[in-house]
Amino acid sequence: MKLYFDRFNNIIMKLRYEFKNNHSEWVLSVKPDLGPEIAERVWKALHTTDEKIDICYSLKIELRAALNALLGDSSILAMPTVPDPPPKLQVEPTTRDTLNARAFSLLSVAGVSGFCQVSIPLGTHDGLPIAVSLLANHGLDGFLLNFVESIDTTLKRQ
Repeated sequence: MKLYFDRFNNIIMKLRYEFKNNHSEWVLSVKPDLGPEIAERVWKALHTTDEKIDICYSLKIELRAALNALLGDSSILAMPTVPDPPPKLQVEPTTRDTLNARAFSLLSVAGVSGFCQVSIPLGTHDGLPIAVSLLANHGLDGFLLNFVESIDTTLKRQ
């Protein structure tokens, strides 16, 4: 389990580092009015260093290679968009952090690997939303979108 969280933390660090490189100038000049959780994430991103960034990029290469071996150029991976139901409004911070970590473990696959992803809402169960994410190899955006378009009629009927 510790290895899982170490790898997850490396993924988060990479995403923060890339956010900082791509958006810090805008954030510092515009000073957007953000909600508390988002503001905290942005602040952490702006204070990220490149200390362990080599580990993060090697993890990206490893993840991309594993997904490429699994999917190739003609397969699609279906996975839940998020692993848990949405949290209650006044959830404890430690519970929220755990839920966020679990959610980001699925939500960051495409962003970290460079693969393309589409999330499709499927409806609700017990009043909660359900969605599935479809993931295809890097550069196969058209392939993935054509697949989604081909199943759209079937999904609408259901």
